[in-house]
Amino acid sequence: MSHARAGWAHRRWRISGKKIEVDHVRNDINVTPLVDVMLVLLIIFMLMTLIMGRGHDVTLPQATSYSQEKDKMQPVVTIDAEGNLWIEKNKLGDVNPSTLKEMQQQIQAAWDAPKNPEASGRVYVKADRKTEYGKVKPVLMYLHNEMGRDSVDFAIAKESKEQEK
Repeated sequence: MSHARAGWAHRRWRISGKKIEVDHVRNDINVTPLVDVMLVLLIIFMLMTLIMGRGHDVTLPQATSYSQEKDKMQPVVTIDAEGNLWIEKNKLGDVNPSTLKEMQQQIQAAWDAPKNPEASGRVYVKADRKTEYGKVKPVLMYLHNEMGRDSVDFAIAKESKEQEK
């Protein structure tokens, strides 16, 4: 019992009869919660940018054979079901010589300041599964003849196992 009251030899316990006084109230801002919230928002933003698709959203054709090559962040050209031409999320209008020229200017601007050095000279083409080939052909011909592209990357949707059965 004497050890419990006196404490152990290596510890010093003192109880004083003094009243504890509180210092003045701190008026400065505690930035720790702010930093915590900002880090959570940053993580959410990073995850959402990975989830979001690039270019205009269209229903892609499905295929069983596809490349496992990673996206190089090259410019995205989209042709929707109505035959409208899109660069990234910008609608240029119906496929015609003036919209194709605008497409070339925007693609060239993206190549001049690439997000990824490997993206320079590459184009990613997305076409709605209901788009007729006659609406896609002028875009491909322009990319080949006017812009000198011998190859383009096409977007497809992977066929799921349920649809194969």
